[in-house]
Amino acid sequence: MIGVEGQAVHEPILTRRFVILWLVGFSSYASVYLLVPVLPLYLQQSGMTAAAIGTLLGLMSLAALFTRPFAGWLSDGWGRRPLITLGLAAMLVFAAGLPFIAGALAFGILRLISGIGWGCLTSNANTLAGELAPPGRQGEAIGHYTMAGSVAFAGSPAAGLFVVRSYGYPAAFWAAAGLTALALLLSLFLESRPRVPLRPFSVGNLLAWNAVGPAGVLMLHAMTYGGLLTFLPLLAEERGLGDPGLFFTIYALALVVLRGTAGRLSDRFGRPAAIGPGLAAGGLALLVLAFAQARWMMLAAALLFAFSMGFVQPPSLAWGLDLGGGRRGTAMATMVAAQDMGIALGGVFLGGIGSMAGLRPLFGAAAGLSALSLLGLVVLARRRTAPPAREWVGGVSPGSRR
Repeated sequence: MIGVEGQAVHEPILTRRFVILWLVGFSSYASVYLLVPVLPLYLQQSGMTAAAIGTLLGLMSLAALFTRPFAGWLSDGWGRRPLITLGLAAMLVFAAGLPFIAGALAFGILRLISGIGWGCLTSNANTLAGELAPPGRQGEAIGHYTMAGSVAFAGSPAAGLFVVRSYGYPAAFWAAAGLTALALLLSLFLESRPRVPLRPFSVGNLLAWNAVGPAGVLMLHAMTYGGLLTFLPLLAEERGLGDPGLFFTIYALALVVLRGTAGRLSDRFGRPAAIGPGLAAGGLALLVLAFAQARWMMLAAALLFAFSMGFVQPPSLAWGLDLGGGRRGTAMATMVAAQDMGIALGGVFLGGIGSMAGLRPLFGAAAGLSALSLLGLVVLARRRTAPPAREWVGGVSPGSRR
């Protein structure tokens, strides 16, 4: 592999700074995922309706979605670390405040604060992961970094339920707060890049318009993921396919292995060449689920969709970074916001189809979204909107990554 200055790139990705960033990501994801199964049970025990629970929990995603463009714009002027640290501090306020609050209003305020923190943290951590990579290996680095979320997802929800059953809800809240506090402490050792002039505030400067095409492809793919998360349990129950939790366990474990590989292949062959097979695998997984009548079919779909997510997400995020130039934070925020929007829209859009026609047409429509995203990718690739993966624009100098 050849770097931008013509020399062979042999520098390791797993430098001290990258490992610290990975641990920040793992601790923060583990904190969030630990509470995923805990909070609905806690709110239900507090006497809230299903509609209220859904609304309150959804506030985090809504706040994160609206925060990301501002966080990306600010990070391009202030650097990544201040926004990452600020985001973790806000998330700590949420987790540490849970044992002391009561009522929907107080919970909702804390949930909005956590969403603002999540919006500041996640896209800027992805950006920094790419910036810490050796030239021409941004996809691989982002793949390794996003693996932190997959590892956390594989064990944290079960750990959260275990803590609640053994020690009660306050213990689970303090465990999440401890993980967030650890991430906050580690974030103080992250790389602090020199400031560059902050662009004037405007709607146009909150988005990276040259990344909108790849962001649209990622959004369509995320819609299928949002539908899968929402409706797979219903499908498994309707057809007697067994515990859907096994689907997500296999999916998460396979994803741990695939993310780095997909990013590395996208560095070598280009982003669309890696994303295309991932989109195709996702469509096939959804078709298998549409016609699944046995447990093995559901588990085979888990492997296929893990391949899809692994080969679509890291290369897509790296593609946005490729196109960002001097506005990489804004470009990454555009990509991640599109992914968030897709997850949210997927449940609504596919749920409407399911309500009218049933689960088989629902999963069939999700496969159609995969086909549509693949078509969009082909159009983008023909227009050559993505620069060659090895031509890293404006990355950190190799000597600064030690």
